[in-house]
Amino acid sequence: MVGVLRDIWIGFWRLLPANPIVVRVVTAGGKRARHFYVRVAYLAILIVVVFVLGNNLMQASQASLAALAKQSTQTFMWVSVVQLFMMSFMAPVFTAAAITQEKDANTFHILLTTPLSAAQIVLGSLFSRLYFVWVLLLAGLPVFCITMLYGGVTAREVFESFGLAATTGLVTGSLAIMISMTRIGTRRTIFSFFVGVAVYLLALGALGLSPYGALSEAPVGAVLGNPTRMSWLAPIHPFLALFVVTGQTTAPPMSDVIHYGRLRGWMLAYPQYAYIAITTLASTLMILFSLFFVRRSAKEGELTWWTRLRGGAKAGSPAGERKRKPRNVWNNPIAWREAATRASAGGRSMLRWVFAVLCVLLSIWLLVAHESGWLGMGPSGAGVKVTRNWLTATIWIELAVILLVVTNTAATTLTREKESQTMELLLTTPLTSKYIVAGMLRGLVSFAMPLILAPALVLLLFVASDLLHGRGNWVTTPETVLVTPLLLTVFAALAAMTGMHFSLQFKKTVQAVLVSTGVVMGAVGMLWVCGFAFGRGAAGLVSSAILPLLPFPAIQTLIDYESVYKLAASAPAVTELLSARIIRLVSCLMSIGAYSGLTFLFYNTIVRNFDMTIRRQSS
Repeated sequence: MVGVLRDIWIGFWRLLPANPIVVRVVTAGGKRARHFYVRVAYLAILIVVVFVLGNNLMQASQASLAALAKQSTQTFMWVSVVQLFMMSFMAPVFTAAAITQEKDANTFHILLTTPLSAAQIVLGSLFSRLYFVWVLLLAGLPVFCITMLYGGVTAREVFESFGLAATTGLVTGSLAIMISMTRIGTRRTIFSFFVGVAVYLLALGALGLSPYGALSEAPVGAVLGNPTRMSWLAPIHPFLALFVVTGQTTAPPMSDVIHYGRLRGWMLAYPQYAYIAITTLASTLMILFSLFFVRRSAKEGELTWWTRLRGGAKAGSPAGERKRKPRNVWNNPIAWREAATRASAGGRSMLRWVFAVLCVLLSIWLLVAHESGWLGMGPSGAGVKVTRNWLTATIWIELAVILLVVTNTAATTLTREKESQTMELLLTTPLTSKYIVAGMLRGLVSFAMPLILAPALVLLLFVASDLLHGRGNWVTTPETVLVTPLLLTVFAALAAMTGMHFSLQFKKTVQAVLVSTGVVMGAVGMLWVCGFAFGRGAAGLVSSAILPLLPFPAIQTLIDYESVYKLAASAPAVTELLSARIIRLVSCLMSIGAYSGLTFLFYNTIVRNFDMTIRRQSS
């Protein structure tokens, strides 16, 4: 009996704590300078958020205890949101690299020949990467303790916030492992996963904050100053559950929701604990599901009953028969390949077209809701303000997806050539580095063009509707239709050059995607926070000149100009509004020029270092 228990204990010990993959990755990864810089950047972002949004905390002698406690609560909420956002996207990148790096280096089959079991491979690959993510999480604990010093934040709220972030990293990491086990290819894994996570968080979050997602039994709270009830989606959405933890929304008592059943009532009364339990259970199921594909992925190419059934109709086709029409290649073949062929990450997939169609359908629904007065929207009075909020949030989502897709796609342009060992073949052609880089940039912008035109169509529908009805209080102004797509284009071009820069510097796709995504999203997030802090105290005309220089505040400036400009408590004068619109337009044109100039500088830098970097990496 003792021997059996000892064998069981040794089996569990080798399954995770003494797992060779965990030991190898943790031991080697802890010595890398790249992981040190990631930790420094992560803590720097949290500290900057504390200092920017908690500036009153640094002036404790000039504020009352009640004001400090309120400011501390708001600072804790924003730091928690930033931390949860980073966990949602950092965990899958780390964990997806576990399997895809092995496949890119053609060492995954060697790993399968070792005595390691399927459970050791999956758990070792998952938790060896989650180790770094959770260490980042713990490294930020002192930053959260700062908010506790001023009151308004309890230790229970801090640990609940950390629990939500940790289990979010666990479930996204488990999902990334499952996708990478069942699909082949680093670029497809990262691309599809990021889009899926972004759509889930943004779409479900918007539904949860809408009146359709409100739980009638919950008390009325306030999210960002807007009266909101807790959503019935909070047990399955991390940010909605975080709003309960930070006190933005209030969960109903168990006695008020017991009529839904004991299990569902407990989930609605304690959404933060329900989310932790659901994500842990979902992670366990995804890990178990991944075990069945560890060895099966090595059998690709072998005939099965499904492949025979699916290929039966093609058995009679003559060999070499052309299945499609010849394509018309552009004058720049590099640009054509990036924009129109399977060579670009997701270039031939329907994801971008599906997203563009969804944006068009959403714009039609918003217009119908605006004209019909749904969800508080309406063509007059306070309904116009609500419509602007919905429209601003919609364009924000579309801009976030554009930046995410373009950055991830650009980060694979050159690393794809290096991993497939076709870079030397490309350099033997008469194509110069300037021609290659310019073609890739043009192709990436063309690839994102359907995503950019969708927001322009949304704004065009609202402007046309207001123009046809002859309304005085427009939802947005006509110049917004022309300026917004130009801004989105230059934002996408700069994100593309950032991804190409790191694609040139790194040899592996996962490293390039991780760093470029972190840099772009970190920079955009910091500019957003700075714009939010600046807009709280600046005058209206000053805000109209500064905020268009920042990506997300620029969208709000163009659409919801009255809330951003802070013109006056009463209705603004016509001359004042006209001056603000002129300043806004001039500042947007300057922003377009500034971002175009940064893109050109990036382009010259990549062209200048292209040959030298490629030769150094090939040696």
